[in-house]
Amino acid sequence: MNKPSILFFILWFFLVNVSFSQVDSLVFEFGKKETAHLENYVLTGKVLDPESKQGIEGVGLHVDGFYSGVNTDKFGTYFIKIQPGIHKVTFRHSSRIPVFTEVILFDNGVVDITMKEKSFELEGVVVMSDQPDRNVRNPITGLTKLTAQELKAIPAFLGEADIFKGLQLLPGVSTVGEGTSGINVRGAKTDQNLLMMNEAIVLSSNHALGFLSAFNTDVTETFSLYKGNLPANFGGRAGSALNILMRPGDMNNWKGAVGVGTSNGKLLIEGPLKKDKLSLIFGARVSNTNWLLKQARDYDLQNSKLNFHDAYLGLNWNLAQGHNIEFNTLMTGDYFKFSNEFGYDWSNRVSSLRYKGIIGEKWSVVALLADGDFDNAFFDPEGLDAARVDNGMRYQHGKLSATWANEVVSITSGLEMVNYRGQPEILSPYNSESNFNSEKIEKERGFEAAIFSSLEWDISENTGFVAGLRYSTYNQLGPDTVFQYQSSAPILEENITGETVYEKSSIQPYSGFEPRLAIRQNLTANASMKLSYARLYQYIQSISNTFGPTPIDLWQLSTPYIQPQKSDNFSMGFFRNSKDNKWEFSIDGFYRKVQNQVEYRDFAQVFLNQHMETELVFGEGKAYGAEFLIKKNLGVITGWLAYTYSRSFFRSLGEYEETQINRGEWYPSNYDKPHEVNFILSRKMYPRGLFNLSANYSTGRPVNAVNANYIINGLVIPEYSDRNQYRIPDYFRVDVSYTLEKVFSKKGDSLNLSIYNLLGRRNAYSVFWQKDGDTSQLRPYRLSILGAVFPSISYSIQFGGGADE
Repeated sequence: MNKPSILFFILWFFLVNVSFSQVDSLVFEFGKKETAHLENYVLTGKVLDPESKQGIEGVGLHVDGFYSGVNTDKFGTYFIKIQPGIHKVTFRHSSRIPVFTEVILFDNGVVDITMKEKSFELEGVVVMSDQPDRNVRNPITGLTKLTAQELKAIPAFLGEADIFKGLQLLPGVSTVGEGTSGINVRGAKTDQNLLMMNEAIVLSSNHALGFLSAFNTDVTETFSLYKGNLPANFGGRAGSALNILMRPGDMNNWKGAVGVGTSNGKLLIEGPLKKDKLSLIFGARVSNTNWLLKQARDYDLQNSKLNFHDAYLGLNWNLAQGHNIEFNTLMTGDYFKFSNEFGYDWSNRVSSLRYKGIIGEKWSVVALLADGDFDNAFFDPEGLDAARVDNGMRYQHGKLSATWANEVVSITSGLEMVNYRGQPEILSPYNSESNFNSEKIEKERGFEAAIFSSLEWDISENTGFVAGLRYSTYNQLGPDTVFQYQSSAPILEENITGETVYEKSSIQPYSGFEPRLAIRQNLTANASMKLSYARLYQYIQSISNTFGPTPIDLWQLSTPYIQPQKSDNFSMGFFRNSKDNKWEFSIDGFYRKVQNQVEYRDFAQVFLNQHMETELVFGEGKAYGAEFLIKKNLGVITGWLAYTYSRSFFRSLGEYEETQINRGEWYPSNYDKPHEVNFILSRKMYPRGLFNLSANYSTGRPVNAVNANYIINGLVIPEYSDRNQYRIPDYFRVDVSYTLEKVFSKKGDSLNLSIYNLLGRRNAYSVFWQKDGDTSQLRPYRLSILGAVFPSISYSIQFGGGADE
């Protein structure tokens, strides 16, 4: 051994031993030296979360200072062969505090440990959502996993960290504009996104017309967004899937937090009902935004109201080692009234009961029962036309899956069922002065079921493979009335020739196979290529006659005339990490083709309509593009730069002119925004501060425009362009925030100062046309929702046993 090598070895030995001398190591002893007779012995065990007692996936084992190449599986189990002797074994995970052990191994041994989450203040800024190289080694493309803690590294509107605002800054995710609900993922419509809370379906997730999410980040743990290739156990939507995992309550100490900010006040309480067995967590928020409206100069805004609230309750019960029951319920409500002109009112409830059990060393079972209510309404509060229209959707959701896994293969199979019951649309007078008579329109019912199976196989260190098959079925159920239309004529109200009344029987069945496939091939230890394909069926969709989604959109089930959407999603990407996963680089291309996509006739009447098919236009959609990401995960300064090129088009396939748009030619979708750039920067301001900055640029969305206008009998008649042939101005916004921890309390408190739209740009929400003075010309005007600098402040303080941990 030469001198440089000797010096390196001495230095390495010194650093390893010094690092271990500075922390307490757990000592485990197995067998005696004099009885050892094998060349290698097996060390196995589980790594668990100390509160939930659930396994932690992706924990890396380092033996005597070197990474062994072994990670825990999805159950937190590890298996490694080590030569007999005394070894320093360290367990490391990007979001957990490392655990140092000394293992005296002269026989096979079992070491079970727990790993606590890292402290925000002590560990600095980390924007890694799972094991450090997951983006390279996971076969599925377009998968994003983040935690609630990481959302706080993004400047927040109204000082409130928000899941959907965070998602919109990731590549491939966008929105039509401020003040609209939902997100568009890789050129998909908002209703093509499957939204789940602990795998239970959620139909509505927005507050304040889409400005805030109904999910309180204080009670959320992580979220996973699948942007095109969904696992076989997820289905029912044609675009993407977002699963939000809720945080279990503390099993050892009662603690909580209270907070107040520009937009809301909030409360968090959690703790053990029975120590180490049963925990509770409760979080609630109530809006306090009306004082902001009173500051506006506009009279209508001063006389408007905006109220919202949400509450979450979670119970976590550890029945026995490896067996757990969760109960979760989320309740939200919103009320918005714009002066005396119009208003919205909507509420949502999702409750679920989930069992998770580990059976033996290789089997696990998950069972879910969920119940959901979504109600919404819009109203006109003034005059003879004062009226209110209510509608909604009820559903019950059940799911059962079982997984068998070893070190290289994982097989999951199961079944899923959803029972939908559309609630009647009811028109009622708003007050005694209204001229409206009550009216009631019955809505559809349907039953969706699926069986699925998937295989995840690490063929070798460099090759991974995921294959799945889902078979889904749907049946529209009675009672309902199905109209008949004149043959060789478009489906219009005036062409109705008769009707068939169904009682409690099957009306229209649909079904189809949904194959899923993903392949990962490592080019080097830190770089990989991935390919994926997924077919997805969607039997329920939202109906809206506005350019962007709103919280009161109707949920429409498939019928004999409204066929389920069918999407084929393709993706190919290159992923690379460098400097021990400190940096991530990725390029991910995608292509989507959708059959039976729905658009709307001009001036469509979608509410109180017994024959919705007469207002719809059917055709096909396509979307394609690429996502580019550069991300810095570790250090004092972290963040990412994301660029997305995305196109989305639709063309109608109707045989008749009345059921066509733009003569059946391809045209841009409402949410087609070709270029989007997001820049996020977070800087740790030691010892207790965090500065965040975000900048967002995107192409303006498509709109119809007035090409010319005519005067007939003194009236100005506009002539509009083909649909979506023009665009509103491009969008650009800069936000900043500063968060300071332990400001006044050593137990733990946080002060957040945020500025939304730092440059005060009047970004266009829409463009409309009005007469220019006394002339006959129609002039375009820009409508901005938040066209000014919007500062906010929020403060929260912790209390109880966990605040000073």
